[in-house]
Amino acid sequence: MKYGSVALTLLCLFSANSFANLKVITASEQASLNEIEQQFSIDAELIKVNDKFSKLNKRYYDLQELKETIAANEVAYSELITQLPNKILAKANLAQFYSQIETNVNSTANLTQKSKIDAAAIERQRVIVQQEYEIVEKQRLDKSQQLFKLKTDIINRLLADLSKSSSNYKVNLDGSTQCSKYQSITDCLKKSKSEILSSTRNDSPFLNDKSVLLSYDVTDASMNMQGKLDYKVAMNFKPSYNSKIDTVLNEKLGLRSAMITLVSNVKADWYINGIKVGTGTKLFHEVPLGKHGILASYQNSDKSSIEKIEGNGVFSYNFNQQTSAVNTNKASNSVERLSPVAHKSEPKNGKTKAKFTLLADNTTIPTPSPKKQETDKKQDYEYFIGVPAATPQQNSDFSTERLR
Repeated sequence: MKYGSVALTLLCLFSANSFANLKVITASEQASLNEIEQQFSIDAELIKVNDKFSKLNKRYYDLQELKETIAANEVAYSELITQLPNKILAKANLAQFYSQIETNVNSTANLTQKSKIDAAAIERQRVIVQQEYEIVEKQRLDKSQQLFKLKTDIINRLLADLSKSSSNYKVNLDGSTQCSKYQSITDCLKKSKSEILSSTRNDSPFLNDKSVLLSYDVTDASMNMQGKLDYKVAMNFKPSYNSKIDTVLNEKLGLRSAMITLVSNVKADWYINGIKVGTGTKLFHEVPLGKHGILASYQNSDKSSIEKIEGNGVFSYNFNQQTSAVNTNKASNSVERLSPVAHKSEPKNGKTKAKFTLLADNTTIPTPSPKKQETDKKQDYEYFIGVPAATPQQNSDFSTERLR
């Protein structure tokens, strides 16, 4: 005779009296846990310091933009100084050109002074924020130490209880299973016993696959015409301390860690409790259970929150993808482009970093050679009119006109 496969369903694992004498955490231990949670509540401090860090991060990016503006001014200054000899020779709008240089120098000097002041202020604020984070972390550490002490007390109590010769773990189980309608109740219960025991051992923190079974009694059983068997079983085990109890304690006391995933639509800088943990669109980081300040920063924007980590999770912060960097092509002072004159054969010297003087560093404007001065005299009429001779005849006419 063939029997159908046995499908076991546990309807009620433990009766009300199953945990009467043996508990992972007692009522007094739970009260101690609640007291520790209240004593070391860091919610307000963490929210406050996380907000300060967010503002500090924004000021840092503003300072970077200010430095980029200064760099753009320096480029503009170098270009102005390069054009200065041509402007002097052209004798056109010199006052306006000098005003451009002066405006550039004053602007850069003011911005440089502001950047120094802002940098010093940011450093002072950074020290304050770091100290506040250290206070929060000190509270977190003190809390962990108290929780570990409580865990040690709980373990010692459990070991003392479980080591007693009289210790036992009773389980009253109501369950059902599907048997073949041609199968007897006794045969069905016999085939189901190993699965019942395995399931009971897996579900209890005080039992494992090596737990000794002290007694196993079927107190009631009935089967309907379709082969469904309902039963009641009373079991008694010898309990022991095992890794499952440790796992339950760590979870209840918040002493285990979790892997969190940080996701963004841009390559953001990620900070947890003020400490940078990486840069990218997707990061994985392990943190202890509890509340943590998470901040994602991108360019001059950031998003942050205080999260209660109770297990593995994903946290997503998206940004508008827009650049905020200073366009270095846009200087604070416009630069007039002039046509190059002469000096085509002169070698190019390496450009030194501009200092804010009216002339280039340690150089003077080259004095035109006598030959070039003579050329300029020959062409003075042409410079004055602004139209050079296009033909030999025009050159002769211009010379005749000049002799008159």
